[in-house]
Amino acid sequence: MPVQMKRMYLDFVARDYKSNNPQFEIVSGSSGAASQQADANYEPYKKDDAFTLRCFLSLRGEANPAVHSGTRPPTKASSTATEATIYQYDWAFGITLVDGFHWDWMNELPEEGALAIHLVLKPDPFANGPEAIPVAAVLSTLHPSRDTKGFVEQYLPTIMKGASGMAKIGAKAFAPLNYLSSGLALGSNLLASSTGDKQNWFLYQFFDEKQQCPVVEWRINKTVLREFGPLIRGTLLLAFQTPAESNHGSVQVLLRPQIRYYPYDAICYIIPTNGLKPEDQVFIEVHPMTDKSPSA
Repeated sequence: MPVQMKRMYLDFVARDYKSNNPQFEIVSGSSGAASQQADANYEPYKKDDAFTLRCFLSLRGEANPAVHSGTRPPTKASSTATEATIYQYDWAFGITLVDGFHWDWMNELPEEGALAIHLVLKPDPFANGPEAIPVAAVLSTLHPSRDTKGFVEQYLPTIMKGASGMAKIGAKAFAPLNYLSSGLALGSNLLASSTGDKQNWFLYQFFDEKQQCPVVEWRINKTVLREFGPLIRGTLLLAFQTPAESNHGSVQVLLRPQIRYYPYDAICYIIPTNGLKPEDQVFIEVHPMTDKSPSA
């Protein structure tokens, strides 16, 4: 299956960033490398007033996932006759500083909900396009970390000996589904949602009022940035279905990262990519391919 990959660097300026109405604009960068030379639009840091940051976005996943419309005999583990396949979509979001515009950007983030990463799942056409169905999602990192043992090191040493064991979880946990995802090896890289009594991150799903489609959100606390660094990676596992009366259309998977500095509103985020044209956003156009032959 072909895999699409999209990457972007961009520099953005935020003003009144600790208010409930922050103003922000992209000052450099696009699908290529951001400018290494600051220009007149860049803002030096002024507490509670203005800053300049550079961020990195990346998204990858299957461009033409298979959708099986054939049937198979029910098994003991499943009473359903529909076969589905799970596919892996990986995102990355990182923050760094621009030369000459240094400041402690991490220190002023709130402890809870410092970042919110959205994957927007938009069917086209809306009425009878294919549907992306979230199955599972994780946040991942490299272990060992600075100060804590990894999730696998703490909880799974006797159950799983490596990524090969993790690769079987899909079929066992989601019996109706035929688990398949190229390159999926999460066994050593899972970041637990909590460490002791401290929350690291959580998942949230909602319907987006402007995009008019479902969204999966990772809400990430500042402790994750402190512990694992300012480059965050996550994975969303999706199954796809197409309406019986239609075998055309697509699902746009859009990456929408957000940064929060206003401490009094849990959903007041700076969204740097809002300054981009729709065609310049970091997204993957997914065209599920229907296999009408009966499954074995």
